[in-house]
Amino acid sequence: MEIDTKKIKYRVPKEEIVFIDMVIKSYEGLGTVKVDQDNPGEIWIMVTESTEKEVRDIMEDLGKKFKIEKIY
Repeated sequence: MEIDTKKIKYRVPKEEIVFIDMVIKSYEGLGTVKVDQDNPGEIWIMVTESTEKEVRDIMEDLGKKFKIEKIY
């Protein structure tokens, strides 16, 4: 069975990327953080339909601690 994934893209402070990655990894299987090498400070989080809302909620909560801009 193939699982469909989608990308959620964010612009975040470069110094927070490792922290965001650790947070997402701590929820095993929730998503995968990828860094956009062409655009410093931009990340993609690969999610599934069943994990997308939780990832968006986590990123919204982290946005209270530092600036996060959802690109798409």
